[in-house]
Amino acid sequence: MPDNKIHRALLALLRSGLWGENENIISFPLSGEQWVQLYNFARQHTIEGIVFDGVQRLPFDMLPPRELMLKWAVKIDQIERRNMQMNVCIEEELNFFNGQGLYPVLLKGQGVAACYAVPEHRVCGDIDWYFEQKNQYQKANRILKQRGIKSSGTAGFSTEYVWRGILTEHHTRMFDIHNPFCFTYLDRLQKQFYNERLKSEFQGHTLLLPAPILMVLQVNVHILKHLLSFGVGLRQLCDSARVYHTYQMKLDGQELKQIYQTLGILKWIHLLHTVLVKFMGLPSASLPFELPDASDADWMMDEILMSGNFGFFHPRFEGQTENAGLVRSHVTRRLWSNMRRYFKFAPMEAVSFPLVQFYSKLAVK
Repeated sequence: MPDNKIHRALLALLRSGLWGENENIISFPLSGEQWVQLYNFARQHTIEGIVFDGVQRLPFDMLPPRELMLKWAVKIDQIERRNMQMNVCIEEELNFFNGQGLYPVLLKGQGVAACYAVPEHRVCGDIDWYFEQKNQYQKANRILKQRGIKSSGTAGFSTEYVWRGILTEHHTRMFDIHNPFCFTYLDRLQKQFYNERLKSEFQGHTLLLPAPILMVLQVNVHILKHLLSFGVGLRQLCDSARVYHTYQMKLDGQELKQIYQTLGILKWIHLLHTVLVKFMGLPSASLPFELPDASDADWMMDEILMSGNFGFFHPRFEGQTENAGLVRSHVTRRLWSNMRRYFKFAPMEAVSFPLVQFYSKLAVK
């Protein structure tokens, strides 16, 4: 694992790329070997595009070696092309859905990328569509089958398929909340903020996004879900920071705090907010409510730094491969460890998550 100097350098470049401001360069210069470690570390967390934006703000004599800069520039070009491909897929799928009278809501992904200063440098993943009514979800899946598009069920009661090389998922739930006692409350929230859904023009189509307060909630509980499973990368923290910053004037802080409290995750949210301000550079004024006086979240950041993107690179768990099929090891032990770690901060989610995952996998089979 990279040493603390590389951690500090990486986070400094990440903050610079996120916010477009020069950071403290006390960790620089780096040796050629250290730059290679930093680059690989950025890739493990899928933040190489944002970090590259920060690199370009460094003084000339502190830049990475020329060979690495060229390699990095090629990677940035690939990220930009992948984002263009993603946008084409979203356009085609929107046209496909709308032609069938379906108007799903886009979750995460390109909707969150729009909150970035340079959206095309955010590494994109898959496409997530949320269908507000179960009959719409079923209709969409039925039409896919009629068109000969092979799809499969996934844990969490969703459907996935590949469209022009891009993984696409259909969901009947907007939020990765697993506590069954919260489902009715979440349904009420969606109805309450239905008229505040965001609409944007996208390649000649109207793209629906969640209301700002629900987008923040959706992004944050998605982070918690992955922390309860195998881990999460720095890109997801970037998403949370940028969404908070972009929509800060459209959020009722006390209302959002009450939502977190009702869902039983407020203590964990305090940890997340601390990480966003202390390590990601989110201005504290962009938070919806004040941080408590003492929120030690360094341990959580240490875990995130070690885990890499969705926990594939955690050094404590050997037996993983870094080819086309990344494989996690010690699955049961990791789930149990994370449940114990986060129980005091989000008890019902910590207990409910593994149970729901197990049940939904049985249902898929």
